[in-house]
This record gives sequence, structure tokens and C-alpha cells, in this order.
Amino acid sequence: MRYVLLLAAGISLFACNAPNTPGATTKTDPQHPGQGQFTAVIREDQIFDKELVLSALRITKGKNKVSDKYFLKGVDAYRNQKNPEEGVKLFKQSIQEQPQARTYFELGNALAELNNLKDAAAAYQIAEALDYKPTSKVLYNLACVYSRAEEGKAASYYLISAIEFGYSNAKNIFEDKDLEYLRNFMDFKTTVTAALSGATDPDKLQWNLFWHEFKPVVYPLVLDEKYGNKLGEDYISYEYERFVAEMRDNDKFSRDVGYEFYHVGLAKATDSVKTIVYAVKNVIMGGDVPPEYYIVSFDHVGKLIDKMLIGGHEKLKDPFRVATLTENGNIEIGLFNQVYKKNPEEEGYEDNELVDVKLLEKQLYSITADGHFVRKENLLGMNL
Repeated sequence: MRYVLLLAAGISLFACNAPNTPGATTKTDPQHPGQGQFTAVIREDQIFDKELVLSALRITKGKNKVSDKYFLKGVDAYRNQKNPEEGVKLFKQSIQEQPQARTYFELGNALAELNNLKDAAAAYQIAEALDYKPTSKVLYNLACVYSRAEEGKAASYYLISAIEFGYSNAKNIFEDKDLEYLRNFMDFKTTVTAALSGATDPDKLQWNLFWHEFKPVVYPLVLDEKYGNKLGEDYISYEYERFVAEMRDNDKFSRDVGYEFYHVGLAKATDSVKTIVYAVKNVIMGGDVPPEYYIVSFDHVGKLIDKMLIGGHEKLKDPFRVATLTENGNIEIGLFNQVYKKNPEEEGYEDNELVDVKLLEKQLYSITADGHFVRKENLLGMNL
């Protein structure tokens, strides 16, 4: 599941700064020093680099006995011998051999017990990205970590997410000492009771699953031509076509070859309004065709409130839009005239040089409390 969640892109203060350079390392197995050397998939200083971990996972196929050996020894050290320090060491050795969701989950548990909340959060987030099951459990543990770190916004986000993904131990929610800070941060009882009551509604559950796949955005968010390179493989599943109009309107091509749909981020989240941004890319054009970016608001059950194209363009003859979103709810859109060396309608974008760009105008919008996008008077100097 691409619950792209969460917070790795947004509201957490626990941003990871692991290096992005991949590279295996060769070392001696400390458990069997006489058996020569083995090659690790990732280095220890890369363990919390989520993108690198996901890449490394693609090249590790099937069972890895060395990884499994370290994992089981780590569980024994942490669970049975009550030695979280040794558990962390062994879990990291297991991950270097082959990243696994269960290993990251247990690593998060051991790090949380050692009060290393930053790395614990990072470990849990990667466990979720590797599809740890049950999802609700890793989300609940994230809520506890962020509550202990007195990160109320993140903690509440993860707790409600855990409930909406099936965590239903109300006694634990209301008594867990790890959530003590969170209980004083918000209207805890009302919010949790409402979340628990909605978790059994199938339609609302699908809505919750959909919007929770959008990570809170990092502000300012600039949606220009270069941003398309960041989308990676963060696709929106067609099972959510009721929330993405372009999926329903896409009757010209098959789902497999016509358009691709990507999560961009969660721009606003209140009890009554969720505002998301997603991207639509026309793969028929080939090459580096820029995506279109839409901002869309829904009510608490997933009913559409408002929608607007804020980036790219639906037709090549239209101005190209570049959007900048800020945390105060403002959306600045620049409209540009683009001139390519060759006509992109005929030649596409691949090997097609952009030779001239001219700003036509700037527009300013705001996201209202009820989820609408309202045009504002441009500030002095915004237009040409």
C-alpha cells in the first residue's frame, strides 16, 4: 500500500538526513569470522534513507538467510533478553543484508524504548512503506512516538489514521501513557470517538484510505516542470477513481497505457475539509511531457467541494501554469507562454528544446475554510 504516508514529506521535525549515494559494503560476518566476507545491500548510514531502501529492495529477491538470521537474533536480544541496544545493532545488520518491513518495525520498537524518537519514527515510516501489516499497528506506534516527542499535529494525524485503518482498542487509546501529551493537545475524546464510529462505514473507509495516501506537503510547494521528476512511482490506484475525475473521463485510452496518476500531497486537513493535490501525466505523448496538477477539496465523507487546475496545461495551446502553494493557504499561479524548437503536438517533448518562455500574468488564490478556491486581488507588482 502506498500510504505515502506519512510525514516524511511534511509535518514532522524528524526529517532524515541520510546520504543518497547507494553502495554496497563488504565486511566480515562477526558471528562467523572464519567464513570470509559478505556483501551488504546498503550501508549502515543509509538505513533511514527511504528512497534508497526501496531501490535496494528491488534488487534483493527471495529469502535472505543472513538477513533472517540477524533478525531472529535481534528479536531474541530485544524481546527475550530485554536488551534493546543489542537488538538495534542486530536489526540494522539484518536490514543491511535485506530490508524487510518486519525488521524496520522491530527496529522502531527498540529505538522507541531507547528514547531515540527521531530514528524510531523513521524506522516505522519505512516499515509502512514496505507494507508492514497490520498497517494500523505501525500507524498507532507512530502516533505514540510523536506524542512522546510532543509533536501534537503529527501524533493526532497518525492516531486518527490508525483508527481509520482498523485500530479499535479504545481502552489502550484512552489509557496509553505514550499518548498523554496528545490527550492535552486536542479535543481527544470527541475526535477519537468520531473516528471510531466512522471506521465501520465502507464508503467512508474507502475515502479515508484514499486521502491518507497523500503526504502532508512541504511548504512552499512549487509545481513547475522540474517537479515531475519527483513523482517517481507514487501512483494513485484506479480503485479510487470515484475521487479522481480524470480517471472516469479517460475513455480514449485504456487504463494501462493512456494516463498515469500520482499523489503530490495533502495541502489542508481539518475535520470537515481535506484538500489534496494530484498529478495527471499523458504517457501517450512520450518523453518528458510535463504533468498537469490539480488541487481538489472534499468534505468529511469524500464529496467534492471544489477543484482547480494549478499546474501544467490540459491543451498545448493553453498557457503553461506554474503554482506556488504556501502554508497560509495562498496559491500563486504564473501563466507562461512556452515556445519549443519543434511543435510538441507533432513532435512530442523528447529531445525538443524549450527556446523561449514568457510570463503572461500571475494569479493569486486562497483556500477558504470551507474548501473553496477563491481568486484574490493581485498584490502590487504581481502582474507585468
